[in-house]
Amino acid sequence: MRRVRGRALRAAGAGLLVLLGGAAADAQRYQVEIQKEVFQRIPLAIAGFAPLPDTNPGADLATVVRSVLAADLDFTGLFEVIDPIFLPGDTRQLKPGDQTGVLPTLALFKVQGLLVGTLERRGTELALEGHVYDAERGTTIVARRYLGDATAIRQIAHRLADEIVFGYTGERGVAQTRIAYVAARDGARELYGMDYDGHNPVLLTGNRSINLSPRWSPDGRLLAYTSYRDGNPDLFLLNFQTGSRTKLSAVPGLNISPAWSPDGEWVALSLSKDGGTNIYLMHKDGSGLRALTTGSGISVSPTFSPNGRQIAFTSDRGGAPQIYAIELEGTNLRRLTFQGDYNSSPRWSPRGDKIAFVSNLSGRFQITLMNPDGSEVQTLTSEGSNEDPAWSRDGRHLVFSSTRTGRREIFVMRADGSAPRQLTRTGDNFAPDWSP
Repeated sequence: MRRVRGRALRAAGAGLLVLLGGAAADAQRYQVEIQKEVFQRIPLAIAGFAPLPDTNPGADLATVVRSVLAADLDFTGLFEVIDPIFLPGDTRQLKPGDQTGVLPTLALFKVQGLLVGTLERRGTELALEGHVYDAERGTTIVARRYLGDATAIRQIAHRLADEIVFGYTGERGVAQTRIAYVAARDGARELYGMDYDGHNPVLLTGNRSINLSPRWSPDGRLLAYTSYRDGNPDLFLLNFQTGSRTKLSAVPGLNISPAWSPDGEWVALSLSKDGGTNIYLMHKDGSGLRALTTGSGISVSPTFSPNGRQIAFTSDRGGAPQIYAIELEGTNLRRLTFQGDYNSSPRWSPRGDKIAFVSNLSGRFQITLMNPDGSEVQTLTSEGSNEDPAWSRDGRHLVFSSTRTGRREIFVMRADGSAPRQLTRTGDNFAPDWSP
């Protein structure tokens, strides 16, 4: 059995906890079908997670695990998390194996699933065990066990939450993902990384300069960003495995708004080296530079389609910023947005069915969705000014910046605009990007 020590995440996205168990042989896979905005959430009760006998008051790690799991599962929008207070006795004392006595009652109350967990000490480490049962059939959907120390407890819980999502849907959850963003503090603009729920913020740059537009590579190992640390807005790569920083593009003028191809082999960016500001493509090592757009206008903010064949971007070639799309070969340039006089910052959904962008509506910027052909425009936000949309890897959520609290902060919401949640609460925070 492999073990986990120290922090589960260093900087951003490195060193994930190791899965310690396999699914039960008879594990049942459910496919959750989501049709637009209307679907039935799965009622799931959480029991067990009795407090550790030697826990100090105010440091109940079992309660932390239970709370993190409940928040993670509720965040997905797939589950209705239930506290089974209608069951007799102290449900915190339930353990895997005790489920047969309570599943019929849960089924009677139309609760479809039961998560039973335990947290125990194993020497200097903690052992988390979680089982999810189908209340009607009595079968096991998920069975996992993890070892780690107390500093990794939240990440252990996130890992279990993602396994539960996978057990029901066959898709990876997002509880272990990270969000990179820009924080303006003390005259500088530095890059930070934090857990998807806003916990564990970590400084990523620290060069006391202006750092902008963080973009995760598809494998989560690299972060592309623009930095003025050497005077010119150059494009850098931060390698999370080695901690190294390399300069990917440093031509005189702008080297900004990077985007990764889905296979991680290409980077699109905007350069101002030939008069106008245009979209270019290069290999991830900086070679093979070629122009995708031309002209004297400004074309920025490229985003790849999930199949890697198209790029959407912002351009003022028509007189005001609008969203355009073009094939990777430079053909079939077309305008997508016609509503309003200012549309920018497109981000293609990982599912390929939507493009999120920013639209100026009544003097404020709002997060907006459209189909890849520009049809079915839908505004998701209304409070404050909202910018910088970026998708979660499952395409079910968006992270963005908003002034709805009076200053720019990072928020997340479901892809239909519901359930907004504030992640940052200190300083001026913007330009988020969600890790894979």
